[in-house]
Amino acid sequence: MKTIVTLCVVMLCLLSCNNDGHQDPTHNFVVQRIIILNEKNEILMSREENVWATPSLVYNKRQYLKEGLDSLLNEYGVKIKNLELRGQFSYKYDYHPYATLRNYFVATYDSGELKTPNRMDDAKWIPIDQAIEKNSVTSIKEITQQIMKYPNVIWGGSFMVSHVGDNHPTKMIEPFYPLFQSKEN
Repeated sequence: MKTIVTLCVVMLCLLSCNNDGHQDPTHNFVVQRIIILNEKNEILMSREENVWATPSLVYNKRQYLKEGLDSLLNEYGVKIKNLELRGQFSYKYDYHPYATLRNYFVATYDSGELKTPNRMDDAKWIPIDQAIEKNSVTSIKEITQQIMKYPNVIWGGSFMVSHVGDNHPTKMIEPFYPLFQSKEN
């Protein structure tokens, strides 16, 4: 009987060790970020505490991409059209061994009345130049600026995220490079 109990304990320990980290979606995940433009050439921005950025979704649920984006947009009360991928960026962290991917989309506002999601402190339309400057995270600011400056290119690049007190400063490691360029103007 002791042997069976010991084997069960060992097996449970092995199973828990094998699942630790590799199955945890908070370590390896994808962030979907949408730059939504309205007819006044404004970008939808939201604020959580002191951080301003474009709407985003941590893609770690069992959803199709479109389901996740629709869920995010529903939180803001808006519908979009002309959704296009504009960038894919990799992030490493100097304080843990995991990496993440960040996909950036651009879309046009179609309809709906803007509302502030429960998890956010504010949401509003801001003119493009002001919105780019208002981005609180350096990498988000740099990526948004690059995408808006060169709208016919799908961009790639890499960033390192540090942990300094309560802050997580980012540093570009691989400069922006085109993944695809449209033949259009």
